[in-house]
Amino acid sequence: MLPEIGGAPVKNTINGVDRTGSAYAVVDPVGRFVDIGLRPGWWPALGPVRVAAALVEALEAARMQAALAPLVQRGEGRDRARSRITAAYRLIDEGREQPALQVIIGPRGLFRLHVRGGRVDGAEVGPVTPADTERIAADARDVLTELAGGRVGARYAPAG
Repeated sequence: MLPEIGGAPVKNTINGVDRTGSAYAVVDPVGRFVDIGLRPGWWPALGPVRVAAALVEALEAARMQAALAPLVQRGEGRDRARSRITAAYRLIDEGREQPALQVIIGPRGLFRLHVRGGRVDGAEVGPVTPADTERIAADARDVLTELAGGRVGARYAPAG
């Protein structure tokens, strides 16, 4: 079965993983969120303290690959592509005020994403056990869908 965005199947997807290989994320060719999850064995590799950061790291890795793919296809090297992306982010950051930090809380209350405007600033999970794998992944999916404008019932809260 193909992943979906807005009810339409997405044929070409790009995967990213965290440095341990325990968390994964899937985006479409332009970096829009498709899916996120945890692989078996995530608890010993990440535990409850690092699981949220690993999910965000996997998403960032997938989005970076999506951003690099067209540059590599045009024959530009990875280092040049990274420097161009870094420069673009710096210009964007310098050109705008910092929006207030908000927290998007998943419907299950397990996954909380810290965002500034539309950019991810960090993440955390509440008390979890190894048995919460699917619930954490589902909460992270719902939060990221909410961030993308999909309205799934996540709550917003001021950071602090």
